[in-house]
Amino acid sequence: MKNFNDVISGVDDVISSAKNGSFEEVLAKTKSYAEKATRKSAERLEISRKKIELLDSKTKLSKAYEKFGRLEYAKRQGEEVNEDEYKSAFAQIDLQKTRAEMIDKEIEELRRLFSEASAKEEKEPEAEVETEVVEPTE
Repeated sequence: MKNFNDVISGVDDVISSAKNGSFEEVLAKTKSYAEKATRKSAERLEISRKKIELLDSKTKLSKAYEKFGRLEYAKRQGEEVNEDEYKSAFAQIDLQKTRAEMIDKEIEELRRLFSEASAKEEKEPEAEVETEVVEPTE
């Protein structure tokens, strides 16, 4: 629940700034939180896309195993099996296994990069906004 607590803490900061009457500070913090939320959403979307690619590859791998198994079964039953179809199924298994492994590594790399960026962001102090309070004249 760290992210939820960060959001609540951020909202508390914005509210306390608003109570102190610094509109520019409220605006700057609101913009900062909106940018962070947008960036995190984009990161999650990219990982989700990769997960869909991985699922697609695993589905194709499963179908290739099934096809290979049917061909192997037919061969063992003494039926005539097209050797090109047999080799094609075997190649498809290798291709989809390699693709799934590659996508899995990409997902892990994205998670690592996003985690590092998030950790770096947490270490950076927020930019201070200089404001001047002007009292209305009567």
